[in-house]
Order: sequence, then structure tokens, then C-alpha cells
Amino acid sequence: MSGVIAAVTMRAAERAKSLGVEQALEVLRQELEQVPRLGVLLGPTRPDGTEVRKTRVERRGSQPGLAVAYVYTPSPPPPTVAIVAVTPDDGTGSE
Repeated sequence: MSGVIAAVTMRAAERAKSLGVEQALEVLRQELEQVPRLGVLLGPTRPDGTEVRKTRVERRGSQPGLAVAYVYTPSPPPPTVAIVAVTPDDGTGSE
């Protein structure tokens, strides 16, 4: 176990529920606890190590592809990840 704590904000959880992708978001949350720097960095890393990142969840069956934004904060310990935004993603963007 990596010691990273990952959580979904209430707003992101509500959005996931409205899209019917709660399970996919939970799987991603668990994955971020193991690998907290998935996807791409959005902007510079702050001096305290905080990063805003974006990753994708691929489309599966009737579930849309998702773009998920999250904040990784390495300190103070334990490191944390907060999933802050979930949007449908058609997969046409670059990443």
C-alpha cells in the first residue's frame, strides 16, 4: 500500500451519480491510492508539491468515457488525492 488517501468531493460524486458512473469513479479512486500521478499534469507543480492533474476513464458499454480532474497533495503526510471534477469525454482530445 502506498499510504496515499484518495477521496471524491461531494460535487464530483454528485456528477458521477448523474452520469451513472459511480462504480467507475470508485475504481479510479482506488487506483489513485496506489498510483497518485496518473494522466497529465495541468499547469506547474506548486512549491509545496501540490499538482492538479487530469486522467481519463475509457468508455465501457453504455458508460461514457470520462475526463477526471484531481488534486494531488504530497504534504503534510499522508499524501492525499481529491477528485474534484468528472465530465463526459468523447476521447477526441490529446493526452
